[in-house]
Amino acid sequence: MKKLSVVTILCLIFLCACQPTPDEEIVMNRTDGKLEQAIVATAAPAYIFEAPSHWEETFMARNREVRISADVEVPTAEQFPVTTIKQHKFTTSDVVYFLQGVCSGNWVIRENEYSREELTEDLKHAAKGTYMGIDETTGEQIWQPNEEEMKRIQSLIEQAPLEDSFQPLTAENLSFPIKTIPVKDSSGLTWYLFGKNNTNSLVTLRQHRDGVIQTENVVLQGEATPGEMPHTLDHIMISQDEAIVKGDACILSLGLNGFRVAEVQKARETQSYTYAVYGEGYWLTYVNTLEGTVPCFYGDYGNPDFLNFTQDDGMTYAPKWRQECVQIFVTEEGVQFIGWAYPKETVMTASENVQLLPFSEIQKSLKKLLEYGTGGFEGSPIVISRMVLTTSIAQIPNQGDEAFYVPTWVIFLTTEEEASLNFDIDVLLMNAIDGTFIMR
Repeated sequence: MKKLSVVTILCLIFLCACQPTPDEEIVMNRTDGKLEQAIVATAAPAYIFEAPSHWEETFMARNREVRISADVEVPTAEQFPVTTIKQHKFTTSDVVYFLQGVCSGNWVIRENEYSREELTEDLKHAAKGTYMGIDETTGEQIWQPNEEEMKRIQSLIEQAPLEDSFQPLTAENLSFPIKTIPVKDSSGLTWYLFGKNNTNSLVTLRQHRDGVIQTENVVLQGEATPGEMPHTLDHIMISQDEAIVKGDACILSLGLNGFRVAEVQKARETQSYTYAVYGEGYWLTYVNTLEGTVPCFYGDYGNPDFLNFTQDDGMTYAPKWRQECVQIFVTEEGVQFIGWAYPKETVMTASENVQLLPFSEIQKSLKKLLEYGTGGFEGSPIVISRMVLTTSIAQIPNQGDEAFYVPTWVIFLTTEEEASLNFDIDVLLMNAIDGTFIMR
């Protein structure tokens, strides 16, 4: 995680209070109703949105160099609709539907919360304890046993039944939160089910109870497991195309017609305590995408902390909404994990075809935002590597429990220094209708 020093934070506070008034209006989040007016206006006739395939430019945003060498991704489309959506909390019926999408037929769920086998394994891990670092003299890893946790687990072992028992899995015998518990599909294969239905509703199904999935970028940063050196993942036994075919089949079975693969990353799954590798493969992310936009997953990317307005703009109208997604981990053995998070419901089509701001105006808006956000500070050059016309959530005042699903420009950016350290890249969201900044 990137952190700001105290000095940097104080400078940002001072600068935000003392910035000169810009020559032209800097619109951060639209609060004057113009966005709503643009959406409900008479639908535009069909048109092709024109943009270059690549944007190459270097300029100064006050005292900060900005280097743009970005592929510009736009769809081949003539319609750019806008819909209204609302958040949905998973029900137990949704969970049954989810399981049937993964594997049709009869599922069963274990009645006992804990098994002796699982608890015995947990006891070994607690006895090993917490990683404390490296012994400078011997070079060996130092672990501290968790005696309190060992006592708790030993008590659970004494209470656990000698044999597991299962019952048919139905909506009626499920309740939230669903703790990680074994379920078996119609073929007898064991999975581990987890679910919650609070404001961040989520349901997941995994083959390994104690698996941790890490993308290759995490491994490249080093210390992905204690003492591990940075390296690439070189033992993937399935092609990317083969993995996507398996992922697409899951999405089709779940009936998620608007979802398309947005991101494919090399990844691995390790055992949470021994760090043994269960397998290497591909981490696929699917997102719901409006017609006329390119699928793009921005949900797990950070806000660029080198732009002072992206952390908290003081214009929040309600708790922020997360991007709905389905994520799937696939190896040569098949689907090892599938999770569906932050579900949404489409309420209505607000516009069949909105008029998007010309790309030249988007360029101007982005430059203004960068000039404003850098605040006159010097620093490592800002590097922009990708721009995607996609779909995102735009919240507006007085819209109740609904929000707009709008065409949006997602700009992928970092600094030269952070890129050299393999830091995760950041994203900046701009409304494609009016060029305003979208706070996630």
